[in-house]
Order: sequence, then structure tokens, then C-alpha cells
Amino acid sequence: MIKTKPSLLCIAVGMVFATVIATSAQSRDLPVYEVSRTATPVKVDGKLDDVVWTKAARFRDFRLNLDGSPSASKTEAKALYDDNFLYVSFRCSDNNIWATFKRRDEHLWEEEVVEVFIQADPQQRSYIELEVNPLGTMLDIYLLDIRKPLHYESWNSEKLKWAVQLFGTVDGKDGDKEWTCEIALPMEDIVTAGNLPPRVGDRWRLNLYRVEKLPTPALLAWSPTFKDDFHIPSRFGEIVFTNDLVR
Repeated sequence: MIKTKPSLLCIAVGMVFATVIATSAQSRDLPVYEVSRTATPVKVDGKLDDVVWTKAARFRDFRLNLDGSPSASKTEAKALYDDNFLYVSFRCSDNNIWATFKRRDEHLWEEEVVEVFIQADPQQRSYIELEVNPLGTMLDIYLLDIRKPLHYESWNSEKLKWAVQLFGTVDGKDGDKEWTCEIALPMEDIVTAGNLPPRVGDRWRLNLYRVEKLPTPALLAWSPTFKDDFHIPSRFGEIVFTNDLVR
């Protein structure tokens, strides 16, 4: 018995250590998401009540961007596409929804926000960044290279659609439940894509982020960059366009 106890202890410690390593390795993997095609255009009203959203796959859980660890701030995201738009939805659990910016192209990342980064061709350095806050304010940016955007007001997507719905108040006080967001990015804006509309099997780089401020600040990502920086395209995940049709 004296020899058995240390052996069991070593096994237990080894199992815990192996689990930690496996979790860390998994969080550093670049995720891949298969996008279903919708036969019905999404009604972009922020409500997420279109039937097609119930048939879309979920992105994997968002994690803390700096170290890839799980987050207490639950975020659910999904995507769909058709010939004209790439649709992205967010559902953000939040007991203290907060934002103040109300004018397009303000520095939304300084407050609570959801973000979409898209780089259709990794051989080209340019990419698109979209941000929406709980007040329904949009920041859309076209970047020629990493952190080298066109002047914010000089590029506004003409056919871009977005909307939010609140289950609470945007007053910095506790007692809220969640907020939801829908974005429809026109395919015509994604000028670096090899095919428009995308063909089955086409792969684009994409990342999704969330900035949380109250009650506890947090930077969340679908594919963590492991740095205090969202602008690392090499750490973006991939979306793959499929012929899985939902209606």
C-alpha cells in the first residue's frame, strides 16, 4: 500500500498535466468553420428569429484573446451566406450592457463591441474590419495592410446592413440579460476574393472578437491571437463555403 499511493498520485498529476497541455494546444489550433448557404435572405433586424439561424452551425466558444483560456462572458456566433451577402450573428450574454458612441466610425473598440475581420485572400495584405456596439453604431474599415486603414470616413460600405436588439438597458448598470447583433456584409465589398459569389470549397480567413468592459473588462476571440492585438491575420481562423443549403 505504501508504494501504491505515490503511484496513484503520480498518475493523477500526470492526467491533470496532460489535460492542461491538450487544452492549451486545442486553444492554439486555428479553427475552421463551415458556412451553410441560406436559400432565404436573412432579415437583418437584430432579432435572430429567422428560421435559417436555427439551422446554422455555431462557431466554437469564444476564449480570452491573450491566453486562450475560457471566458465567463458567453458569446454565441453563427454565419450564413448567399450570392449577395455574408451574414454573421452574435448573441452576447451580458448583465451590464454599456456603450456611449452613437456616430458611425467612432472608436467603438474603446467600449463594448462585437467585431468581424475578413481577409478573403491571405496572399494579399488587405482586410476588412467591422464593429457594432450595443447602441447599433457601426465602424467599417478597409485596411490596406496591418493597421494601415483607409481614412475611416473615406470608406463606408454602401449596402452594408446591421442591427441590434437589447435585453436590458445601455446605462452601465447591472440587471441586463444579453444583446444580439446581425451583420450582412455585401459580397461586392470583398474585392480580394478569388470568386464572387464564393464557390463551394472556397476558404477565407476570418476572425470574430468581442470587447467587454463592465462589470469586468475582457477581450474575447473565436481564434485567439495570444497577443494584446486583434490585427494578426496569421491567427485568424478559416471559413469554408459549403453547399449545405438551409431554408
